[in-house]
Amino acid sequence: MGFVIASVVRTARFAQPLGGLILYSMIGLSGLIFPIKLLSPGWQVVAKLLPMTYAVSLLRGILTGDSWAAHITDLAALAVVFVICIALSAAFFRWE
Repeated sequence: MGFVIASVVRTARFAQPLGGLILYSMIGLSGLIFPIKLLSPGWQVVAKLLPMTYAVSLLRGILTGDSWAAHITDLAALAVVFVICIALSAAFFRWE
């Protein structure tokens, strides 16, 4: 996601606050601070669209002793986000 921000925003001066806004929003909605079940139904849908939710689920599972195979959907979701972000950054990046 950082590559997408870097390819869209012109200067690092604007990219850093935008990246912080996105990161801290994802931290708050991903289940890292409090469970997603405590969110309203609309925010739960938004949380399921964020890649950080799947990263938190994967890390929690691995730390509790689950196998990687138990979190194949988390890995697949993170891989899809990776491919989409790389494609977007390649499409929008401009050399100066």
